Amino acid sequence: MNLRRNPEIETKLLPDGHAVLFSKQSNWAHTITPLAAVAWEFCDGSHTTSEISKQVAKIADTNDVSADIESVVTELIQQFIESGLLCGDDSRTPASP
Repeated sequence: MNLRRNPEIETKLLPDGHAVLFSKQSNWAHTITPLAAVAWEFCDGSHTTSEISKQVAKIADTNDVSADIESVVTELIQQFIESGLLCGDDSRTPASP
């Protein structure tokens, strides 16, 4: 499944690479790490978890998608899904874990 950001979530990138995710609906905000922010940017509806891992590896300046990077990205994606930050294919319903 391609992963898509919930359109209700606003993203503010910070100068140090972190990002703040803000939900207008619930008035909730959360700061994510630079690595999570990179993965978040690729949750645009056109990338799978594997493709996101490859993009993160490129940015981390390694051609090898190590098991560590893939497992970290997979865990981040799972947390995004569980938090309702990612939507299913119709852009309105939460993605299923």
